[in-house]
Amino acid sequence: MRIRLPLRVLFPLALLVATFGHPPTQARADEAEAHYRMGLDYKKKGDLTRAAAEIRTAIKLRPEHAAAQMSLGSLLLDSSAYVEALKCFDKSIALSPAHAQAYALAGATLIRLKRYEDALPRLRKAIELDQRDSLSVANLGLALRQLGKNDEAIQVMEAAAQKDPHDAELMNNLGVALRKERRYEEAVVYFQRALEARPGEVSFMRNLAIALRGAERFADAITQYRAVVSKTPGDAGAQYDLASCYEKMGQVDDAAKAYQKYAELVRDKDPKGAQRAAERAGSLKNP
Repeated sequence: MRIRLPLRVLFPLALLVATFGHPPTQARADEAEAHYRMGLDYKKKGDLTRAAAEIRTAIKLRPEHAAAQMSLGSLLLDSSAYVEALKCFDKSIALSPAHAQAYALAGATLIRLKRYEDALPRLRKAIELDQRDSLSVANLGLALRQLGKNDEAIQVMEAAAQKDPHDAELMNNLGVALRKERRYEEAVVYFQRALEARPGEVSFMRNLAIALRGAERFADAITQYRAVVSKTPGDAGAQYDLASCYEKMGQVDDAAKAYQKYAELVRDKDPKGAQRAAERAGSLKNP
């Protein structure tokens, strides 16, 4: 299962200035803003090292520059420096308590740190401040599921799905939550919606295939699994599930080939599993 977590990087200067306002000391404000703008320019050019350096300078000149704190946090988040990124987002929250995106990114960062309980209040606040923030809803659902609160996660995401039925990440995460409750047919609907919003996304295709198999719609599952392995030939799990579905449908030759392919894929990582799959392929060929 792959749960994708999209994260925004830097934010339009005009929006951030409008949100956070101007500093009281104009001289330092001008210098800090100049470095901040240079940081944004470097970011657009793909020079993230210089972007971070300029934004750090802006913060040094004006520690209360909430927009710069946010942008530096986003750069750090993209470079997987989660602890430092979180400090920036929390500083931005302290400086501008009504800014929804700061809470959203702090919550997303805490999920990356697997601090799910700590992520909940920040994500809830992000949604309270911006009810259109379906990404935070999806992340909230993910955090709740990780804490074993699957029913609550489903309720939260179903309510959001009614408002925004075309958000791919939300649809996918809701489908996963429903599938964990073995509500396979409902999960299928949401995975299909996720694929309608983002056609060809392999993780969504795989999730749909798993739900179809759970619903015992093996013919449909075979179609999905074949699409997955055509895009990712090294996906051993999908290959094994495909073999299982072929076997359920009585397609013995196809099942044997798929089991054999699985055995080849996992031979080095799981020799015993490879041996079992090869033996199963042999027994299907020679019943």
